[in-house]
Amino acid sequence: MLKNRANNNHKFKKIIVTVDGSFHGNIAARYSFIFAEAWGSRLFVITVLAKKMGKKEEEDASLSVEKILEEAREANLDAEGVLLAGDVVGAINKFVEENSIDLVMSSTRRPHRESRLFARSITSTLMSKLPCSVIGFKITHPGRSIKPRKILVPVIGDGYKDMERADIIESFTRKFGSEITVFNVNELSSFHTKRLDKPDKDRLILSGEKKIKSFVDELKRRRINITEKIIIGKSAREEIISEASHHRYDLIILGTTMRNIIKRVVSGNPVEEILRDTPCDVMLIHFK
Repeated sequence: MLKNRANNNHKFKKIIVTVDGSFHGNIAARYSFIFAEAWGSRLFVITVLAKKMGKKEEEDASLSVEKILEEAREANLDAEGVLLAGDVVGAINKFVEENSIDLVMSSTRRPHRESRLFARSITSTLMSKLPCSVIGFKITHPGRSIKPRKILVPVIGDGYKDMERADIIESFTRKFGSEITVFNVNELSSFHTKRLDKPDKDRLILSGEKKIKSFVDELKRRRINITEKIIIGKSAREEIISEASHHRYDLIILGTTMRNIIKRVVSGNPVEEILRDTPCDVMLIHFK
């Protein structure tokens, strides 16, 4: 196997990326190359041959592993192809536990019969079941090369996993020189927003700046140039969708919480709406 040029001292030393023969899965795999290269990680390109798959689906999935593995080795990555069989989540979970995997990456693509992309998807189940961190992708333009120039990073401001999120952003800025916008929304009803005077607005903006400060400081410590946007609006998800649509971002990096996953069957899930309505790729990060 060819060794990656980076030193393998990052906490995500072993990464799985799942493929299934689809363009979406292959694009998610190519996103994984960015992180494996930046972090010096060992990459496992995996497909699960489930019982319900037909012969053509099995062949496409197997060929996808071979294709992505060849690309990974051409990129000088330490990569291995793996074919598993059985229940998708169960097979991946077993491999994760037996091989001490740190991160699993997967695309979410098939709309549920109720037009849900995330709810009840394999990706959301992996996030809730696996003992490691999971990154899910919604790929909007499968044919577009992966060079995100503009990245939107919505941040609630809880100070949670600032370093890990910064690692992901740094991977993009170092490779592509991506423009990063850190985005925070102060949710307030339209009625109350209209009644705000300038001092009230200034106080809310200052409050938003304080909420994202620890994350912004971590990015600045790494000399990553960013733009901060603090918005007052009635709905964070609506403001994220509006920002992404009007300013032509290439990628949104969105954190998911256990609450997002537990309530995945509930209509109006903000993650679901963002996946459905944004015109760019979305990366969903769930850290364990």
